Amino acid sequence: MAKFVKAKNCSACPYRSYSLSKLKEKDVDLIQNSCLIVMFKRGENICKQGTEVTHALYLAKGSVKLYIEGKNKNLILKIINERKYIGLQSLFGGGIYNYTVTALEDVQVCMINANIILDLAKKNAEYLFELTKTLSDSTNFVYKKIFDINQKQLRGRLADVLLYFSEEIYKNSIFELKLNRRELAEFSAMSMENAVRILAEYRKDGIIELDGRKFTIKQPDILRKIGELG
Repeated sequence: MAKFVKAKNCSACPYRSYSLSKLKEKDVDLIQNSCLIVMFKRGENICKQGTEVTHALYLAKGSVKLYIEGKNKNLILKIINERKYIGLQSLFGGGIYNYTVTALEDVQVCMINANIILDLAKKNAEYLFELTKTLSDSTNFVYKKIFDINQKQLRGRLADVLLYFSEEIYKNSIFELKLNRRELAEFSAMSMENAVRILAEYRKDGIIELDGRKFTIKQPDILRKIGELG
């Protein structure tokens, strides 16, 4: 079960959002006074698809997956790393979560009263701009993902996903993937059987090395070419 404590000093927090620099001290205090720091364990839901948005969610530490729950299988839209807001799309539009967010490891989330964030965004254009940049980046990523799902074949999709983890998430050619094979398939919008089969092909061809969840990207240029060809 998630545990929580009251926020004490948001201005001095090493995990604080850059957007706080656009606020006056009294406004930062307003956020701090309404903020609960919640610790979630791996596998716990941070927000649930179809529920009401009551708080702005800021991921201070750890990583999470954001996904749409389907009847037969899920579609993972995005992996979010620390020091980023979660769910701004729902906060600013509709007030209902259209997705679920689940911890991929033990995480620390700052939960701030939604009305306070919305009021500050209405009053402070610079603060709103910073939040809008985060929202725009997330939306553009999802747009590209939808395009790739519709235009690329399975091998191209999985090649792009492996490069995304290597270059954007872990920033290393060797990384320990926090997703299991089923989740990797859900992120790539394919069946687990196809994901496992293509990984085996890449391994056989010497493009990657696998050791459980440890991946080594040996030939990124070939992966990139496969992704480009689709």
